[in-house]
Amino acid sequence: MPSESRLSIVGIGPGDPECMTLRARRAIEGADFVVGYRTYLDLIPSILKDKKVFPGRMGGEVERARLAVELLDDGSVALISSGDPNVYGMASIAIEVALSSVDPSRIEVVPGVTAFSAAACRAGVVFRDSLAVVSLSDLLTPWEEIRHRIGVAASMGMPFALYNPRSSRRDWQLPAALEMLKDAGRGGDGVVIARNVSRDGESIRRCTLDDALLHAGEIDMLTLLITGGVHRAVAGEGISIAGVGPGSFENLTHEVVDAVSSATLLLGAERHLECIKELIGGDVFTGTGSREERQIQRFERAMRELRNGGSPVITVGGDPSIFSAAGRYVERGRSVRMLPGVSAFAAAAARAGAPVSNDFVLLSRAVPPDRLSRLADAGFSIFLYNASGYAIKNISDRLPGSRPCAVARDVTRRGEFMEICSASELADLRLDGSRYMLIVSGPGSRIRDGMIVASRGYERKYCV
Repeated sequence: MPSESRLSIVGIGPGDPECMTLRARRAIEGADFVVGYRTYLDLIPSILKDKKVFPGRMGGEVERARLAVELLDDGSVALISSGDPNVYGMASIAIEVALSSVDPSRIEVVPGVTAFSAAACRAGVVFRDSLAVVSLSDLLTPWEEIRHRIGVAASMGMPFALYNPRSSRRDWQLPAALEMLKDAGRGGDGVVIARNVSRDGESIRRCTLDDALLHAGEIDMLTLLITGGVHRAVAGEGISIAGVGPGSFENLTHEVVDAVSSATLLLGAERHLECIKELIGGDVFTGTGSREERQIQRFERAMRELRNGGSPVITVGGDPSIFSAAGRYVERGRSVRMLPGVSAFAAAAARAGAPVSNDFVLLSRAVPPDRLSRLADAGFSIFLYNASGYAIKNISDRLPGSRPCAVARDVTRRGEFMEICSASELADLRLDGSRYMLIVSGPGSRIRDGMIVASRGYERKYCV
């Protein structure tokens, strides 16, 4: 194969090309061949002009991965995933297939905006310190395993994002999952039912868990549900809260680029404004004092700008819905709109390879070791934000010792750090300070050629 050919596993976001990152567009435009599920390719027709395109069918993930690797003999390939490639996407199977013949230096995972974060931003939902992401499809994972994960996460009070809730042949899992949440005392949780997020026919409905149960028969595979989190109604106009991604300019979405470029006032932390400095045409405000004081000042300053007819944009790192200052802004006013961005967990996962086997949890707090152990034993992949080196070493003996892990900091920023090892080796790492992200990969994963490769369970249906 040509020495310069590359396999790019590209997340194109939830649907609207405006939610695609600059890096994703560049990867597709720079490829000789584009491979993907036909429905996803139909979302980006303008980028595919003059490209050799190979559309695939639903359920043909292994076929598409093999074809992408074969095409590398003749040029670079962009293998398309909707949303983010590590969230029920093509990252795991593509890397698993590719490493049999392709040097890992020629493989890249291009992170994208996930469907659940896009839905949360549309609905005005923010997650303060935890989230469990679960697929209700038992095609690749036995239902008893899914049921156990829901029970473990529900007992810890976590919000949920539920993917693949119901199909024409699989109509009982969603009511069963919602009944489990009720039995766990979660009946008072608000629910968002999001269908075709950022695509034609988008609908966002807010209801109670009981209402969701009552209308479960109307939900299909184009829908995802969010339960829990902090819910606020979001107006179509007002202050924009823009997720600027993990740090590098190329991970900005086109929507955020447009909003930042046209803003009359940009507000945010200096480190977030730094990565978009070349777009800034208006005034800038950061604030003074403690972090809480600066956040209050930014919101009040943005409101004054809005009342004076301006277009204020408050920037936050990663994605606004995931453990960001957006929660404080959303709680203070209804005249906001959140613009999703590439999350820190997606960027870190992409750097590590494919550490997400199926379902996963996001955590941002001092989590007791026994809780981490229960989540890992339930089969979740785990992303622990804002961990200190001391905490990582302290919890290492509570994790399955052979489970591949990654420790990351400042991913896509200057001074990026990434270390991949087994859980039993975490205590031996030299980790100074804090702000690390710990990734604990899912069961069945392994370290191969310096990457984490997780199996999503395709061997249950296909011969890989």
